[in-house]
Amino acid sequence: MPAVTVANVTPRGVIDYCLSRGVPSDSLLAAAGIAPEQVAVPGSRLSAEQAFALWEEAQRATSEPLIAERVTALLPFGAYRIADYLLMTGSTPREALQKFIRSFPLVNGAFQLQLASSASTTHLELHSPYTPEGPSRFYVEFTFSMIFARLRLAAGVDWNPREICFTHPSPPGFGTHHPTFCCPVRFNESVNQMVLEKDFADTPLPNGDALLSEMLDHYGQSLLKQSEKDDFLSDVRKVLSDGFSRGDVDLETTARKLALSGRSLQRELNGRGTSYREELDRFRRDLALDLLTRAQLPDIVSLLQFSETSSFYRAFRRWTGQTPQQYLRQKSS
Repeated sequence: MPAVTVANVTPRGVIDYCLSRGVPSDSLLAAAGIAPEQVAVPGSRLSAEQAFALWEEAQRATSEPLIAERVTALLPFGAYRIADYLLMTGSTPREALQKFIRSFPLVNGAFQLQLASSASTTHLELHSPYTPEGPSRFYVEFTFSMIFARLRLAAGVDWNPREICFTHPSPPGFGTHHPTFCCPVRFNESVNQMVLEKDFADTPLPNGDALLSEMLDHYGQSLLKQSEKDDFLSDVRKVLSDGFSRGDVDLETTARKLALSGRSLQRELNGRGTSYREELDRFRRDLALDLLTRAQLPDIVSLLQFSETSSFYRAFRRWTGQTPQQYLRQKSS
């Protein structure tokens, strides 16, 4: 299963906000397990887990309950490229959102957006494969905050949603009226959603441009198709498999087999929301789980190139939360 990734635009905004509050970026990135180049290099992507962790660390460091809205204010229109312009050029907010949703995986592959309508309202729903405790609530709030700000800009009026619903619990001290969206907000709901009045959803947008909107939509879909056909990670894992069999998984050796420099390999992996260290760790984990039922532990430790058995045990507990013996007992039962 391919890694779920997000564009590094939003994480850069998180870092910039923290810097404005005097919080150094190095400590934040280290706590979230993010390599500095994953944020610094334009076009790079992070794993969803890294992005969620960064939001949590940033809120912990700043103690700002409305951090999602503060980060939104630092990311100007155009930061999300195609996605932003799709919201601007649609004929109505409803049509703009429909095309924005189609290209949203370019921004964030961790969430799915859906548009549903009733007699008087239009509901923009955010769905996630994660449990309510999985994704950072700040990332959920940010997604709605970002879309809200761009729709306001596109409409040219001080529009407000009818209401906002979140699946996460209400933060301490938070009331029933949201200070940014200026509308009622409900928590512990069954779905994350922003509710638009039907009249607003069907209002003509002043900058609507049918031709440009279609061109952007087509281009966005072509980019998504290219990403789906990307076999680079598969090639990296094949080379890692060969490297383990030969006892050499050095970064430079792996890069050379892919006709790349070590720096280029890292850059390619960063652009896919991962790193060489993460891919090496993921490959070790998958191979360890596969071999554990049919090979002796010393042989597995040697094959995976751990310096000693205790190092393997620490890694295995990090992967599974169990020792190898506990894992085998659970699997057999």
